[in-house]
Amino acid sequence: MNLFRSEEHVKNWPLYDSVSAESIMPLSDWAIVFSGPLMKKRLEPDYLSHVNEYAGELILSLKRLGKVGPFWTPE
Repeated sequence: MNLFRSEEHVKNWPLYDSVSAESIMPLSDWAIVFSGPLMKKRLEPDYLSHVNEYAGELILSLKRLGKVGPFWTPE
């Protein structure tokens, strides 16, 4: 769910942490990221056996959008 109207709105939020700036993306970019195999195949019975592959694809899709990686994983 997108709680913020813009990047400027999120930066004005009192709990904003500048370390999390890497994760700020427009909703259209998040739609691209989460339309990949990671989300499409999550209901398949063997999903967990391929989770590393899907996570790798998630990271690659973020890199294509100019992001270093997901903000919840270490560099």
